[in-house]
Amino acid sequence: MKFKYLFGPGRKDYVSDYGQFLNNFMREHPEVKRDQELGWRIWWERPVNPRAIDEERQANLKPTAYHSYYYE
Repeated sequence: MKFKYLFGPGRKDYVSDYGQFLNNFMREHPEVKRDQELGWRIWWERPVNPRAIDEERQANLKPTAYHSYYYE
């Protein structure tokens, strides 16, 4: 991933100090990219269990007991 910022017609190769820092850091530390991908998989690429989804939906459909006066 290259960080490049374009500012007008004559500045196509301009990279900010922050962009240079990130480019150098990612070049020197490739494990960061692997850690990011691992974190993504842990949180977002989970196996789907249809039975658990159905059970959760049924649990959310059960009526809850409400008091007639909220602050009791």
